[in-house]
Order: sequence, then C-alpha cells, then structure tokens
Amino acid sequence: MLINMTGVSISAKPRRDGRYQGYVLRDGQKRYLYGRSRAEVAEKIRQCIQEGTEPKKRKKERKRVPTFGEFYEKWISLYKEPTLKVKSLRSIRDTIKPALARFGDTPLDKISADDLQAFLISMKSTRSRDICFSTVRQMYEKAIASETVKKNPCDAVELKKHVYKKQKALSREEEARFLEAAKDSPHFFLFRFLLATGLRIGEALALRVEDITEGGISVTKDVVFEKGVRIEQDIPKTDAGRRVVPISDSLRSAVLDGKDTLVFPTTYNAAKCAIDRISRSTGIKVTLHILRHTYATRLSQARLPPKARQYFMGHEDERMTDGVYSDLQSEDIEKAAKIVRELFQ
Repeated sequence: MLINMTGVSISAKPRRDGRYQGYVLRDGQKRYLYGRSRAEVAEKIRQCIQEGTEPKKRKKERKRVPTFGEFYEKWISLYKEPTLKVKSLRSIRDTIKPALARFGDTPLDKISADDLQAFLISMKSTRSRDICFSTVRQMYEKAIASETVKKNPCDAVELKKHVYKKQKALSREEEARFLEAAKDSPHFFLFRFLLATGLRIGEALALRVEDITEGGISVTKDVVFEKGVRIEQDIPKTDAGRRVVPISDSLRSAVLDGKDTLVFPTTYNAAKCAIDRISRSTGIKVTLHILRHTYATRLSQARLPPKARQYFMGHEDERMTDGVYSDLQSEDIEKAAKIVRELFQ
C-alpha cells in the first residue's frame, strides 16, 4: 500500500473484487474507503479529511430527570413550605414516607403506572394509601406543569376508594357520663369548653384571656406542637375559621378564673392522653374531635339555621357541617316518628 501522508493510505493494486482500497486514520481508528480507481479513492479521502476539519455539531444533551426524592424535596421547598402551615407540612411528610422509601432513588420518568399500582396495593392501610396517592399525584401534576416529565403515571392507577367511618356524636346520656367522669381531670374545663363551643383543639389552646369577652370568643389563630415546641399561627384552618362563637356567662367566668395569659395552658398531647383515659375508664368512645362533633349535632337538634351552624363551626362549606358533623340521634328519630304518626292518623 502506498502512503502519501501520515494517517492516509491507498492500495497500489486493486482487490480481488476489482476495487481499490484506502483508509484515513481518524481519532485513532481507520476509516476504510473504496473506489474503482485510485483517483476515486483519493477523492473520497480528500472529502473525508475536509469533513474532519469542520467543527462537529454538538449533540443535544438530554436533560437529566430528577429522582423521585430529589423532585419531592424541590416541590416541598418551592411550593408547599411557603404556603402551608406546619401541621399540613408534617402531614405531607408523614404520608409520603412509604413512597420515598420505595421510589426515592428512581428517576421520576422511570416510575410506571404498574409500579405505582403494585406499590399502593401493597399498603395495608387504605386510608394511608389514599392520602399517599393523593400527594404523589400532586407532585406529578407539578412535574408536568414544570415540564420535568411528560406523563403522569397516576392517571392509569385504579384503586378502591377508602370508606371513611363516620364518628358518632355523644348522646346526651353519654355526654353527662363523660363530664361526670372528667370532673377530677385538670382538663375538665377544657372538655366542657370544647363541648359548649365546638372549637378545634388547636383553636382552643391558642386562646388568650383577651380573646374571650361578653361578646363571645374571638377565634383568629390556632396552635400546633412540633416536636414539643409550641407554634402559634395567625390563620385558622380556613378563612371561614375566623369567627366569633357565643359562650355562656357561667362558662366564661369558669374558664377565665385565675388566668392572665393563656386560657388553657396545656399541650395537645396532655389533653389527648387525659381524654383517652376517661374513654377507657367509662367505655364511652370519645375523642377531642368527637366533642366538636357533638357540638355540631346539638346545634342541629336546636334547629339553628344551616348558615348559622356553618358559621359557628368555622366551615367553608355548609355540606361539611350537615353531612359530616351533624348526627341524627335516636331522640331525633323518635320526634320525627311522632310527627309522622300524627300526620297520618
């Protein structure tokens, strides 16, 4: 083979197939070229060398898709922490833990609907599953909006919806037994207060003496406890939470007696433990939230207008007050039955 310049060669004789062979050394590798004559091969070599002197077009680099865990942290810091309260943030972080454990290191676009389906089905608690799935869906919706991924695998997931068990309000007999059993508790007046006002526990624990006047209870804030630290927040659960709730003079005097700052200087955990002990000792199913549920039921039994009940409960939606918090108790059914019997005598 004849070598005319470094890295270039053209055969002096044709191959068995009649063609001449040449090569160009490019990036340490030989690129072979063929032609019917040496001149044809030389021309191809010249073109190949010319192409080599032109700048190569840079390949468009594919944008790296973040992992599920990386996008989650970005989503939380940019979109959730600036807008949500501490309790809501804590709820999100708690409910998404199983998904982080399963998909944390997986690129967001590599998680299929089948992967999600299998993972969610494996979760034992259907309630936790539904909340986790809802959070994952929100994440993917933001990922699509920010053009991080093109598809939301949640759209193809099919799950049987969790059926929430409705908590029952205390009957009047249960309420009386509960209050009798709570008399020796240091939280007795807190429990009475919750039954008589329907405040959320966080709203009650945030109250200061100046918030309770003859005009009623001014509800403008709530409080949460994060790792034992008391965090007071200016805005209640919803904007509708800002309200003035009526209170009897006797109860107002009782709860304010001897107080100068906080009306109920205790913690959520202490109050919960106290009411749990009473529930176990009496056999009455009662929680701090059931006290609020019972208040709503009493308002309904008193036949207060729906809008008034909605206002006192601090609900944005009237359907929440009637559909979730108001119970039809046995005494209400008997009263209704009596009316029906009289109608059709």
